[in-house]
Amino acid sequence: MGYPPGGLKHGREEEDEEEQADAPPPASRPRIDPTPAAAPARRVRPLGPGSAEADRYLNAMQREFTDKPDKSDEFRAILLDYHHMSIDITGVVERMQALLNGYPDLTRGFNAFLPRGYTLKVDDDRQGGGAGDA
Repeated sequence: MGYPPGGLKHGREEEDEEEQADAPPPASRPRIDPTPAAAPARRVRPLGPGSAEADRYLNAMQREFTDKPDKSDEFRAILLDYHHMSIDITGVVERMQALLNGYPDLTRGFNAFLPRGYTLKVDDDRQGGGAGDA
């Protein structure tokens, strides 16, 4: 007489695996619900100006800085630094204040995009290098 292929132990392991698959999970392990719980509702502040206003602002900025590509590059760099969390909103305000100094229309326009409590000071004297400078 011989043993079945795989041996007697192999047959018992298969039976044990089948029984474990049919058995309920052990009481010591918590059962995990496959559907995640809904995230609690967060209060979000309404968005600022819409994309149409942002487009108008960017077009005005591009017209103003056509002959000053370094200003446009700095503007983009400030926004990217904020996007990548290299600077906070205070850093944006400080850097934009320096960049837009002497451009009162652009300064007022940018204020529309800042959160409540933050504003750029408007320099109406145009001493910082506005359109009158060549």
